[in-house]
Amino acid sequence: MYTLKQIPEDFIVKERSYVKIADKGKYLYFSLRKKNWNTLDVIQKLAAIFGVSERKIGFAGSKDKNAVTEQICSVEGLCKERLQGVKLQDVVLEFLGYGDLPISLGDLLENYFEIMIRNLVDEKVEIVSFIENYFDEQRMSTNNVAIGRALVKKDFATAVTLIDEAMVSKHLEEKKNDFVGALKKIPIRLLRLYVNAYQSYLWNETLAAYLLSKGEVLKEVNYSLGKFVFVSDSKRFVDLEVPIIGFGSEEVLVDSIMKKITDDLMAKEGINYNDFVIKQIPELTLEGEFRRAFVSVKNMEIGTFEEDDLNVGKKKVLVTFSLGKGSYATMVIKRMVGKINHP
Repeated sequence: MYTLKQIPEDFIVKERSYVKIADKGKYLYFSLRKKNWNTLDVIQKLAAIFGVSERKIGFAGSKDKNAVTEQICSVEGLCKERLQGVKLQDVVLEFLGYGDLPISLGDLLENYFEIMIRNLVDEKVEIVSFIENYFDEQRMSTNNVAIGRALVKKDFATAVTLIDEAMVSKHLEEKKNDFVGALKKIPIRLLRLYVNAYQSYLWNETLAAYLLSKGEVLKEVNYSLGKFVFVSDSKRFVDLEVPIIGFGSEEVLVDSIMKKITDDLMAKEGINYNDFVIKQIPELTLEGEFRRAFVSVKNMEIGTFEEDDLNVGKKKVLVTFSLGKGSYATMVIKRMVGKINHP
């Protein structure tokens, strides 16, 4: 058993962006360095401080709360002086420049990671260059999948109960049983995150079932909603793409094994492809797409094993590497070492 993220400084993420910085433009670009905040919460706070809509602040990807993270954001019409006057605990903003385009989800080259693996005894930590591209726990959170499932099934009352937001409760006090209206009080980015989390869970289940059927299983690692299946013959699947289930994705399924797996999974869940059309909140309607089943790990380096200052009698080691956007560094560690202990 080993430990990740015992302290935020054990997990450092630096976004590598291709955004071009200029001396002038419609949008101000700034670096956001944070710890003990998830991205959506700090964006919500900054929007209130700047006096703008949350939608006016652009970012390329959500970053972990229990970590030290750096990413580039954009905001329309903000002056440099207003940015530099912000004081927020565990948040550092740095003015970068301007540009004519907002930053949107996916606008990055890759993420660079510095990860301290703690609480080691005799586990082997070996370099890996290719990993299964599962979505990890931080995507799911405590109730994200259950909320997403409820939204897809149009069970808006359950979704509202699970979200437990003050703005939602206030709306229902004034308009009892107006669950759709209550949900619309929540930022659309957050609502989409719930549906995305449900899609991610379905994707994980699909890939795990496919690898159990077609691969040479190396190990299985349990997580809160199922298990990750790792295979020893990963190079066989270098071109494999797995569908993210959504509206219309049945039209692109040609692999008969994959189709049976997704059909069985949706039957178990009690859903169909058209359920991902959410007419009551059209912004939540999500089409299906493909995601690579395996991705490359670039420039991995493993440091020297040292005495773990936080766990007496144990060892620690620093691992650094880069991953493409949308992939999870914690999955690299699971592939490298095995079982994990989150404090």
